[in-house]
Amino acid sequence: MSSSHPPTPRSNPSLMPSLSLIIVGVVVIIAGALGLTLLVPQILPPQASTQAQQVDQLFTFLLFFGGVIFILVEGLILVSVIRFRARPGDLSDGPPIHGNTMLELVWTAVPAVLVAVLAILSYVVWVNTRAVVPNEMTVGATAARFAWTFNYEVSQDTLPTTLNFSDLKPEVQTDLTDEDGVVHFSNPKLYTWVDQPIVMEMQSQDVNHAFWVPAMRVKQDVLPGRTTEIRFTPTEAGNYRIVCAELCGSGHGAMAGEVGRDGELLGAWLIVYATEEEYLANFFDDAATAVLVPPDDPALLGRQILASGAYPCATCHTLDDQGWTGNIGPNLNGIGDRAAERAQTTGDADGAAYIEHSLRHPGDFLVPGFGNLMPQFNPDQGQPNYMPQNDLEAIVAYLLTQTANPSN
Repeated sequence: MSSSHPPTPRSNPSLMPSLSLIIVGVVVIIAGALGLTLLVPQILPPQASTQAQQVDQLFTFLLFFGGVIFILVEGLILVSVIRFRARPGDLSDGPPIHGNTMLELVWTAVPAVLVAVLAILSYVVWVNTRAVVPNEMTVGATAARFAWTFNYEVSQDTLPTTLNFSDLKPEVQTDLTDEDGVVHFSNPKLYTWVDQPIVMEMQSQDVNHAFWVPAMRVKQDVLPGRTTEIRFTPTEAGNYRIVCAELCGSGHGAMAGEVGRDGELLGAWLIVYATEEEYLANFFDDAATAVLVPPDDPALLGRQILASGAYPCATCHTLDDQGWTGNIGPNLNGIGDRAAERAQTTGDADGAAYIEHSLRHPGDFLVPGFGNLMPQFNPDQGQPNYMPQNDLEAIVAYLLTQTANPSN
């Protein structure tokens, strides 16, 4: 008779490594986690604001502890696979090991404390990056499909040095001395200078948008019917891309700044000058003068209004005179010729009436091949997409001059 022998229980290697191995493991884990934090400058855009510095410090902290946990867990898995693997010919069961209460308490308590610390640090950064600071410059931002418009103010105290209050037109003087005491002007780009705190007051004219400047580490939703705010203080001069981070329609991509073939900055950009003097000389003085001393010719005024970006036309239409290259809406080259022809079929009195009708009620007459995406520019100030009648008449006068290319 053959005798059977019960399988020999698998040997149980010591579960406690030596002190030297523990020290080596700790060093490897910390060194590996610190190595991951060295990747932060490669992962993120260059820091360009005080908010970016705080956000990156928090991100580095998160990456370090995430790296510690990742290397620890993956290291233990690798050690377990190698050390406690079944040897060739060993068909026995593994040793019966029961749970360790202390170990379970440790791996529950440590993550709980770490999450609490991260929550506190995140809240501190969130509060600090939104705190009101002295001498903030307020800039309004209007989001609309599919463009950003940035709104500035000029007052008697901020008149360009080339202008005298007494030389301004009476209506402009009235605007500068009424209850508000400011004149507003717009631009499709956002301008400021180093170390100048900025607070953005943002509104949407249609759907949800999101204002995001990666280099500043600021992002804020822009919602219809609400005014949302975001703050940042630039620390480095340069040109920084502005992005809409909320899918808002077929022209969503046009709301992000791009670099043209000739190196020109297209769309939404944050331009940060090194000093306030450069900001005034290169942007503010010229832009303020243009609105305070408007041209008498309605067509020239209309061209100036559209060039200012006060209305989100550039990203949807093509118009060579303005440098627009949009393809979401009809081509406006030669619109002065076509308007008169279309007025005959729409019942409008003439080309000017047709263009005005199209701006006030864009859904009434759609050019074949294009959908009803154009915002309706309303005459009442309390309505979205407000366009004063004076602006409307000037824009119509300018568009009527566009007769060089009657195609499309």
